[in-house]
Amino acid sequence: MSFAATSTMGKALVGVPMTTRTRSTGRVRAVSVGRRAPKVVAMAGAETLGVIATRWILAAPTMYALVSFNEYVTHRWYQHAEFNKTPWMKALYCKVTGKAEAPRADGGGHIEHHAETLDDMSLKTDPKWLKSEPAKMLVNSEYRGTAFEYDVTGMMVVQMLPTCIPVLALMGFSAASVGGIILAATALHALVWNSLHPAMHGMEDIPLSKGLNFPLAMCNALRKTPYYEWIYQNHVGHHVMSGRVNYNVCCPGFDHVLGTYVPKAEWSPKARMPAGAASRDPYPAGEYNRRLAERAASGGVAAELVDGKELELAQA
Repeated sequence: MSFAATSTMGKALVGVPMTTRTRSTGRVRAVSVGRRAPKVVAMAGAETLGVIATRWILAAPTMYALVSFNEYVTHRWYQHAEFNKTPWMKALYCKVTGKAEAPRADGGGHIEHHAETLDDMSLKTDPKWLKSEPAKMLVNSEYRGTAFEYDVTGMMVVQMLPTCIPVLALMGFSAASVGGIILAATALHALVWNSLHPAMHGMEDIPLSKGLNFPLAMCNALRKTPYYEWIYQNHVGHHVMSGRVNYNVCCPGFDHVLGTYVPKAEWSPKARMPAGAASRDPYPAGEYNRRLAERAASGGVAAELVDGKELELAQA
């Protein structure tokens, strides 16, 4: 079925008036319109406008759900490589692609990002860690796997297509509208991610030349809202629990649907906070590079401490 046919079917499902012609023994039946025609046309036009408005209103919660789903799937099964431990997914991949063996997901550096992150969300800068193999895998990432640069946002746009196009087409949207909606939703996700994630881990705020982000003043204002406070704490729990829960970052929802949401009351007692965590700014942009510079200037070699003991190299 073509996109146009699917979109037309969607319009019929949500009530857009359809026109037909009736033929009887080769003749076209004439329908007398008379004085009532203008009123009927006006009512049909009003109904059409109502359907269009309803469709666009429903687009917002629909896209939120789709972004939440895609964020969850990517974070859990690719970035945390759970695809490798899920037989039915590997079997489905082989069936769809015709390949004899499914590839291994390597997480794209995300597993290494978790190994580098302490429970207060700061990143390790001690020599022991920096000399480790996982740390070396992040050297070529300017933001150490924390930011959505433009290439990452582009990959997310492509990832969104298989789930978004059929849903939006069935809702009656045109091809141009579908493309615009997907781009807008993905861009908004990148804006929220980049205004939250790099700075909370002590990396610099990403500039527009490298990725989508709000102006700094707007970032600072948004970070004081209940929404940002909630997603911040939710993501802390994701790290504290070794990346096994709270997979949604910007769009909470599917953790609750799939039973992987853990509230702060449950993960907080398990946190192992390093010295100084209580006074740490939640968004200390530039903290990582400042710590590296301070260590280089002082020649310091002390490892990060947790409960007065050297923190062992975190396991993925």
